[in-house]
Amino acid sequence: MEDKTEAEEKRGVMKKIDGFIPSLFKGKVYYGWIVVGACFLMVMMCLGFGSSTKSIYTKTITEQLDIKRSIFTVNDSFRYIATAILSFFFGALVEKLGTRKMVGIGFGFLIASFTLYSFSEVFWQFWIGGALLGIGLAWTTTSIVGHIVEKWFTNGKGTIMGIILAANGLGGFVSEFIINKILFGANGELSQAEAHWRTGYRVTVIIFAVVGLIAFLLIRNRPEDVGLTPKGQDMAKKKKRGLDWEGYEFSVIRRKSYFYIVGACMFLNGFFLQAMSSTSKPHMYDVGLDKNYVMTVYMIHSIILLLAKILAGVSYDKLGIRITMAMCTVSSFLAIGSLALMAQTSVVLPWVYGIFSSFALPIETVLIPLIALQLFGKTSYSRIMGYYLSLTTLGSAVGIPIINVFYDTQGTYKNIFIIMVIALTLNGIVMQLAMLRADKDRKAFLEMRTPSHVKD
Repeated sequence: MEDKTEAEEKRGVMKKIDGFIPSLFKGKVYYGWIVVGACFLMVMMCLGFGSSTKSIYTKTITEQLDIKRSIFTVNDSFRYIATAILSFFFGALVEKLGTRKMVGIGFGFLIASFTLYSFSEVFWQFWIGGALLGIGLAWTTTSIVGHIVEKWFTNGKGTIMGIILAANGLGGFVSEFIINKILFGANGELSQAEAHWRTGYRVTVIIFAVVGLIAFLLIRNRPEDVGLTPKGQDMAKKKKRGLDWEGYEFSVIRRKSYFYIVGACMFLNGFFLQAMSSTSKPHMYDVGLDKNYVMTVYMIHSIILLLAKILAGVSYDKLGIRITMAMCTVSSFLAIGSLALMAQTSVVLPWVYGIFSSFALPIETVLIPLIALQLFGKTSYSRIMGYYLSLTTLGSAVGIPIINVFYDTQGTYKNIFIIMVIALTLNGIVMQLAMLRADKDRKAFLEMRTPSHVKD
């Protein structure tokens, strides 16, 4: 009986603590914006330090531990497979656990991952670390942010999503500066053989612990938890292209051919874009570009990525998903094409890559939740978003080791980059045709649901 009373007292204390932070903002600011701020910080640090830095470590670790790149980068495959599995079941998991609890567990896995990385000596230890990283990122980045925005806001979701996920660019800028300084010294004086990569991982563990605590304290599952309703925006002034519509039941969705076609395109987008992103920096080093010059390009790339993700969200709200997707797709094959042509004497091409890759990468982050909402609506939103994120990450899991097999056998990435440009162009065309078909179905669906007196 005493144990039960003590447990009830603890729950009462926790409720008071949970209610204290929202009460500080009551009547001053809509608490959803505080949640958005927490999500921004979370994405900035999780993707900035957990994902954007991976190419910094690849060349250093493989040379110091004498591991082939194709073997080492299988840890990325484990990461993406773990993320894909959890994303596939995201809809069911978020309903059972709740957003906040999933975020807390996610940070626990991130801390475990980078702790293991810092002590690893052989390839299979990095593989386990990759799986832990995948679980952590699955519950602290795109999928959880998409769910939070859908719960807290009714309009302008593309812009809000773009702003939050743009934090990856800022995080990449900060992490590029900090991690490079830790690995190679304040003035970049250390060689790859001398780089302090273990220290880089351990500093990141501390960052994850601090940010995880802040995010857990600030995030709430839904507006109703703090006595609020989802926030809407005045749509009377100007009609927007981004949609917030009821949508189909999953039993209807699974009978639509473009549901599977878009899924296949998502898989290939993950394949191409992560293969590009993970190998671009090692490729620049391989062709003989100066290390400090490459570091400068990547720091600017991170800032442009921040702007690109915001613009992708704004473009969705203003221009619609098809135009936004087309612009990002064109940017992706220009970025990969610049890598294929790059040489030791290249001055402009690294910047071409830095700029256009920034506008390509929103395809696998900002646009996935928005595509799920635009094509299929709110009814099955979390489920479809989880499926498409899962397929994108599976593509990443397959693409990274395959492209590194090309490197191990040919000593260069150039030939596979050329193949990727052609394949990515075809993939973009198929994606546009599938979205066009989905638009026609949506309009017909909404027409049937509109009462006749409203049509008149």
